[in-house]
Amino acid sequence: MNPRCTCGAILPEDARFCHKCGKPQYEEDAARLAEQEAPAPILSPPPSAKPAASGVSFRNSRALWITAGVAAVTLIAMLAVGIFFQPLLPVVLCAAGFAATRLYNQNAKQPLTAAGAARLGWMTGLWLFLAFAVMFAMTAIVVADPQGWEQIRGMWARFPQASPLASMSQHQILMQLLIALPFFFLLLTLLPGLGGILGAKFPRRRSS
Repeated sequence: MNPRCTCGAILPEDARFCHKCGKPQYEEDAARLAEQEAPAPILSPPPSAKPAASGVSFRNSRALWITAGVAAVTLIAMLAVGIFFQPLLPVVLCAAGFAATRLYNQNAKQPLTAAGAARLGWMTGLWLFLAFAVMFAMTAIVVADPQGWEQIRGMWARFPQASPLASMSQHQILMQLLIALPFFFLLLTLLPGLGGILGAKFPRRRSS
């Protein structure tokens, strides 16, 4: 007696498929047909890479404006402290980096790391160095001019604390300005960088 398919059709002997409904009669045929009919997996496109958050650098406009603003205030404070109490100058420089870090962290999604805070303080100090470099350049121009040199000597003569400078020649003053530049660069960048690290160590104030 010839076998029947599940659809009721009488199959010829050794038939591998039903001639009526096409159903495979052997397991290997059914498995192969199932693989062929299985839908291909839909490959989702790779997630687009999110733009990385801008690090602390001169390309970061927020860091740029914060460091420039803090440097401007610090420069005024340094001039005032330099006149009345010079030993406080290192404290003022450290406070500049500390303030820049605290201002940057106020609305930041992620607080600055110690390295990022040090870089922020260094940027603040670099603005200060540029301001002092301009002052040094202007002073050198005035000293190199004979009339300007005489005016400076007359001004120093009015202040007893400037007597060591009054005894120097034009060449000596210019050399002192040139030698002081590297020292000022280290002082004005390292101390704000240290202050930035201290600012990063303090817990960020949570907004209520």
